[in-house]
Parts: sequence; C-alpha cells; structure tokens
Amino acid sequence: MAGRILRRVGVALAASVVVVLGAPLAVDAVATDRPVVGLRLADLARSEVWSDGAAAARAVADQRAATTRTLTAGSATHDPTLATLGLVDPADELHDRLLAAGRDGSFWDDLVTQTRAVWGLEEVIPPRDRLDPDRLEAALTSLADEVTAAPTDASIAYAAGRVVVRPDVPGRRLDVDAAVEAVTAAVRDDAPSVDLPTAPVAAAVTSADLTAAAATVGTAVERPLVLAAGDTRSTVAPDAVFAALPVTVAGGVASVGVDAAGLGADIDAVAALTDRQPALRIVMTGTVVAPGAEGARLDRAAASQAVLAELQARAAGGGSDVVTLPVTALPFTTVEATPGAFEGDQAVHLTFDDGPGGHTEQILDILRAKGAHATFYVVGDRAREHPDTVRRILAEGHRLGNHSTTHADLTKATPEALASELATTQQLLTDITGVRPTAFRPPYGAVDAAVRAAAAAEHLSVDLWTVDPNDWRNPGGATVRDRVLAAAKPGDVVLLHVLNQSTVDALPGLIDALRAGGRPVD
Repeated sequence: MAGRILRRVGVALAASVVVVLGAPLAVDAVATDRPVVGLRLADLARSEVWSDGAAAARAVADQRAATTRTLTAGSATHDPTLATLGLVDPADELHDRLLAAGRDGSFWDDLVTQTRAVWGLEEVIPPRDRLDPDRLEAALTSLADEVTAAPTDASIAYAAGRVVVRPDVPGRRLDVDAAVEAVTAAVRDDAPSVDLPTAPVAAAVTSADLTAAAATVGTAVERPLVLAAGDTRSTVAPDAVFAALPVTVAGGVASVGVDAAGLGADIDAVAALTDRQPALRIVMTGTVVAPGAEGARLDRAAASQAVLAELQARAAGGGSDVVTLPVTALPFTTVEATPGAFEGDQAVHLTFDDGPGGHTEQILDILRAKGAHATFYVVGDRAREHPDTVRRILAEGHRLGNHSTTHADLTKATPEALASELATTQQLLTDITGVRPTAFRPPYGAVDAAVRAAAAAEHLSVDLWTVDPNDWRNPGGATVRDRVLAAAKPGDVVLLHVLNQSTVDALPGLIDALRAGGRPVD
C-alpha cells in the first residue's frame, strides 16, 4: 500500500517538473524574437528582460552612458560621463546577446542554459565599455584649456630696498594623445578615476635670462642719483631710478633700456627750487637803494638730456653719482628812482592804500603810461608777500608810505602793539628797498594822540586826506572819477584803494580830466 502511494507521488512530481520546465521551453522555442524566459540582466527585473529585450538593452546602455569618470590634472578635476567621453552605444550588441543566450549553442547546451534561466541562474553580461577614439580625443581637447596653466615669466622687481629676480614658474598643457590612451585603459579596466598626463610648458623668460641684467640694474639703483643745479641738490628715489631702467628680453638675451620720462617730476622739483626772477637794482640820486640780484632758470630740455645720458651710462654699467643740470643766469635790471615828493599846492595828490597786491600792478602800469606819480601807503603783511611790487613803486618814482603791519585800528591797540605795527613795517620796507619811509597813514584814518606819538617816534608824518570818493565801496569807475573831479582842488589829497576794480577803471580818465582842468597830478 505504501509503495503504491510513493509511486503516485513520484509520478505527480515528475509531471509537475515536466510542466514547469516544459512550458517555458516551449515558449522559448516559439518566441524567438524575445530573450529566453528568466534571463537576468544587470539590476532589471527578469520579466522586464523577457517582455522587451530591446528596451532592457537600451536601459542598461543608458545607465552605462551616464556613468562618470573622475579626470584629474594638477588641481583641476572633471567628472564627465562616458557618453561625453565617446562611449560606443552597446544597446544593439547587448540586445543581440540577449536573443542569442540559450539559442546559439548545441541542443543540449541551449537546453541547460534555458533551464538555468528558468531557475534565475543565467545572467547575460553586457559587453565591455568601449570609447570611440575620435570622439574621446575631441572631448579631451575641449578640456585642454581648463587643464592648461600658462607659465609665468621671470621678472625683475624692486622690493624691500633691493633689486630682485622673481623666478619663472613653468606652466602645463594636457598631453592629449597620452590622455586618450590613459582614459581608454581606465574605461576598459572599469577604473573610477584617471590622472590625465600633462606636459610642462617652459616660461619664455627664465631667471637665468635675467641674472646679468638684474645685477646691472641693482648696481645702478644702489648708487645715489643726485640732481645738482646751482646750490640745489635733490636725490632721486631708488624706485624711480629702477622704473627708469626697464629690462627687455629678445631671443633669450636681456638688455637694460632707458625711460627717463618718469624722472620729469624730479627735474621739475629741482627747477622749482632753482628758478627765480632777477631782483631790480634801484639807484636813487647816485645811491644804490637796492643792490639787485641775478635770476636763474633751469634749462629743462638740457636737464632731461643730462639725466638721459646718466641713465644710459648706468644701463651700460657706468655713470656717476651726481648729474649737473644746466642753469641759465638771468641778469638783473638797473633803474633810476626819483624821490616822488609832493610838487606843491597846484597838484592834486593821488594816494593809494592797502597795497601791494590787488590791482597795484595795473595801477602802476596806468601811472607809468600817463607819466604820473602817486603815493602808496602799503600794509606790511602784504609787502612781505609782494617785495618786487614794493621795489617797483619806489623805482618808478612814487612815494612809499607806511600803512601799519596788519591794517588794524591803532587807536584800540595797546602801546606795545601800536609801536610794533609801525616799527615792523618800517624795518620790512627798509629791508626790501634800502629806503626808510617818512610817511604814514593810519588805517581807517583812525588817529589820536597815542598814534601821533608812535608815528613821531619812527620819524613819520601822519598823512590823512581831503577827498574821499568812497571807491572802497566799488561804485563803478565813472562814479569814482566824477566824485573826485567834482571835489578836488589844487593841493587836495585824494584817498583811493588798490583793491577795487572801480579805482582801476576810473584812473585813466581821472588823470586826463584833472590835467585838462589845469590840475597836475602827483
């Protein structure tokens, strides 16, 4: 009884195996346009592989195309996909492999393969990744600019007080041919990263090229470069000397050039200290009132040539420490001065306060053109700023008077300040002209006993006025002229000021009209 049961179970199991195995094998024999049932491919479901082998092959091919490789060159890193690197599409070949598995062998081999597939034991391996050489070369060439590092030429610099050579730094370029071989091998071996081969790029100018020139420039810069013009000495800064000696390299040979344009400011600075106008030599009735002095002018064009010659000598390894710049002497002029005293009661005496400065030079020009004289009461602080104008006043025959040092109301000054206001200007005008003034006009006409006493102590007259056209209000030239003409009589003293344009505008016509009316001007 037991034996019969066992036989029946065995028969049933055998029938089941036949059904389980026979059905897929039958399908495989009929559906030759599909892979055999149960094949495994990558991480896809077996049902996906059987239902659409072409789509399964395409999915695996796309997955391979999206795989990246890390390419490194120096500090540059790139992660292109295999598709970017020129992967040959494996989809068709993989599809062919799927269709051939379990069908391209002997009957018994195919039977075994199909049986293994049913049990999930048969896997189709995709073909090895292959790169198209031309596409790979194009992809790597496109990376060349990013991988390439330009070399840095050696250069000469002035730093920390000395001339130094900054060394050259080699560059690099991608060796595309070697890189194609390296990437191809890495993809073949499924290596995740590749060190791209590079080739060094030499700098056009090396440290060795500059050594001799740097020594020449260093010697030239270490030595002082003194610009001498007359009594003036000025030392050019070392960095300016360095900038004036540029080094160029041609054919691997360095030479020291000259560019003196940058030293123009140094020459101008020397000229500012050297240039001066000649001072008048003033003689009054045989006595030298002011000795005069020669002027000087730096010849800038010749100075530039002298500096250029020195730089050229230094570029050749020679030169000297001091460059003498040519200075041209400007002779002084001698003029004969007249006392310029008032000529008596028939004259109208024109007086001008608050100079020098303002319009004093214009007023002097008009008086000279008209052959007229006047009296100028000058302020000490302004005389100090315009000594040549003070000398001109006296040299052209005008009378020079003291108008205090600061133009203060002297009636409100302390005795010490009052004395100083007069004495300081007296000494200043004497130093400028060699003549001590004898006339004084108090600012604002403010005078009291103390002011008169201080003037007497300096042997000064106290001069006021009789006609005041209020030109200091700047009412216009015609108004000033008409006011003076309406009021002035022989012997009158007219108060005018050098600071207002109205006075300048009025003066030519005023002198002409006074003279036409029989009133001489002094």
